[in-house]
Amino acid sequence: MATKQEAADQFDITLEQVKELREGMSVTWDQISYDCYEFAHLYESETDMIAEMTLDAGRLEEYTATRGWKREEWAWLKSCKNVIELGKVVWEAR
Repeated sequence: MATKQEAADQFDITLEQVKELREGMSVTWDQISYDCYEFAHLYESETDMIAEMTLDAGRLEEYTATRGWKREEWAWLKSCKNVIELGKVVWEAR
């Protein structure tokens, strides 16, 4: 399990971006998790499910907007080559 700084270094992003992404994923997961567990059997792990369910289909932008975060604040995430892998590492980072 990587540290938050190791996750930042691995994906060439800042520590602050790792923290923001983790918080954004958490906010999103809090909103959608109840409805997602019926699909758990489709994933190798809970982390895989959380990463995909929070980062795919614009859910992160939608649910963090309720906290006042703007879509453009996530622009840096679009430049990441493997967003789902980033999400898995960030979710598990300590």
